[in-house]
Amino acid sequence: MTRETAQTLPIITALIIAIAPHTLGLPLWINLWCAILWGYMLLRMKTGWPLPGRILRYTLTLVSILGLLATYRVRLGGDAFVGLLALMAAIKPFEMPTHRHRMITILLTYFIIITSLFRSDSLFILLYMLFSVFITTTALIRINTPSGSFKTSAKLSFLIQAGALPLVLLLFLVFPRLPGSLVGLEDQTTAATGFSDRLSPGSISRLIQDETPAFRVEFEGNIPPAQQLYWRGIVFNAFDGRTWTALRDGFPEAPTARKNPDGAISYTVVTPPHFSHRLMALDRPVQGPSWSKIFGDARLVSLKKIVQKTAYNAVSVLPDNSGRWNLPVPGGHPPPRISISEQIPNPGARKLAQALGKESATPEKKAAAVLSLFNRNGFSYSTRPPRLGRAPVDEFLLKTKTGYCEHYASAFAYMMNIMGVPARVIGGYLGGELNPFGNYLIVRKAYAHAWAEYYDQAWGWVRVDPTLAVRPDRIAVHPDGTFVRNQKTALSFLHKTRYMMDALNLKWETWFTGYSLAEQMNLLNLLGLAQKGKGAGTLLALLTALTLAVFLTLLTIAMKFKRDPKDPVKQAYDLFLKKMNRAGLSPDPGQDPIEFFRTCMDKRPDLASRLQAIMDLYVDLRYKRDTGALPRAFADSIRKLKIRQQ
Repeated sequence: MTRETAQTLPIITALIIAIAPHTLGLPLWINLWCAILWGYMLLRMKTGWPLPGRILRYTLTLVSILGLLATYRVRLGGDAFVGLLALMAAIKPFEMPTHRHRMITILLTYFIIITSLFRSDSLFILLYMLFSVFITTTALIRINTPSGSFKTSAKLSFLIQAGALPLVLLLFLVFPRLPGSLVGLEDQTTAATGFSDRLSPGSISRLIQDETPAFRVEFEGNIPPAQQLYWRGIVFNAFDGRTWTALRDGFPEAPTARKNPDGAISYTVVTPPHFSHRLMALDRPVQGPSWSKIFGDARLVSLKKIVQKTAYNAVSVLPDNSGRWNLPVPGGHPPPRISISEQIPNPGARKLAQALGKESATPEKKAAAVLSLFNRNGFSYSTRPPRLGRAPVDEFLLKTKTGYCEHYASAFAYMMNIMGVPARVIGGYLGGELNPFGNYLIVRKAYAHAWAEYYDQAWGWVRVDPTLAVRPDRIAVHPDGTFVRNQKTALSFLHKTRYMMDALNLKWETWFTGYSLAEQMNLLNLLGLAQKGKGAGTLLALLTALTLAVFLTLLTIAMKFKRDPKDPVKQAYDLFLKKMNRAGLSPDPGQDPIEFFRTCMDKRPDLASRLQAIMDLYVDLRYKRDTGALPRAFADSIRKLKIRQQ
């Protein structure tokens, strides 16, 4: 192996391992760009192809930057930043024949490793990052000590990393917590709740193929039954004939609920970043975290955008089987007005609603009449409903009669408003997948759902799920037709493994992301380091002492390896000396290896030919630059040397 190959191969290997977690999130052309350029460098080691000249390198750089601008335009986010680093890392190996550029490439690799936190801060990605740091540090050692063995470089890399971990843990525990994301970049493409502020036919049915977890929920007590697992996220209260929108005006903060209302259920939600203020809560929330508000339309809203993985506690009160909540109805306050415009008129649906309204007196009976219409007139449920035209409610009710949850919820709320009963559409999720190893629910984006609420003067807002009129088993069946997993469902080995890994990762994420400034202050108070006066000095002294201890440990390790580089040729020669010593031959004081080889050949003529071959290898190793495979041949010759006693 040539010197250039011994240094280039570890660096490219480190780059490939560092960029691997980003491959699915990067555009295909960037992945191909890296593969082609790195592949050229790897083939060059075998073929001897020339390195690209300066003009070609500048041209490749310009093309890559133009491609990056065409892909991301002016959006500044984690994906664009990682894409830029990947393009730089793809071209940089063309400049690695100089030691300076090899060092720059290694530093670039460390930057790529830390950007893995843009994708996830799960336990598994952090373990992978530690592995990637180990490989990169090994490559760093290799390019500075190319004559050493890979085993020696890997051992030193492991010791450096192990020595630094205590300091990393201490800094995590006591370094002041900073709000927001790690690097200040909000990449809104990496996670989302699956909902926008607009709901039209097909909005939710497009989500059913996305098995990505939207959030996870752990209950303090028993998990509620499936028919109560309605996760409220957004309220749509304005309709233009085709699209429902979420109006924010006119909904003051709800009055503070009692601390322990009757039938209250407490739970903890762990949500990935979705870069909005929306918080999912079991319908209907009465308490949320201190940094949130509950508005009059029962939305749980964060005071700040959720830009990192967040765990929060909430309390909800569930309705009875008729969809009514045992909560006081504010007297003397009319319900919020629902905005129903005629920008896109649906005359057929309006006429049908007016006819049903004449036959029903109370809001409850009007709701029952609409549900009966869905149940008895050939309506069907489909995850792939036909496309609707300009007047979607008319086409759905009078022509196609086939739809998904948003079709039924939209038509129900529209007809109730036409009949004079305020009604609105709720967007959220239905159900959850039980993880038996952690006893918590995984709510996936595929479980997105829409239902409706109508206003009754006696009961307030009443929940209705119109989809159940045509698909009563929708609560027990996922959108794709598979049954909701419960405690009695038999698990395959693959499912068991997946659930065990998910449960382990959730425990890690709950601790890692839940370690907030408040948790940090509690720890410092427990250690007596948060007190005014000497507390700050004690903490500073502790950090200084530990930093010094880690530094001295790493310095000792480095000096040890510097003093004893473990030259493979020297190791093989030491083995030769041991074998000759057992045969009664030892070098005289000051005798060099060449003279000792000749002395051995004179005293042991039976070994002369073999010793001459070993001596020739030794001379080539010590006085020739390009040694190639000679060190291994030299070591093998000595290991195979058998010396009989005379």
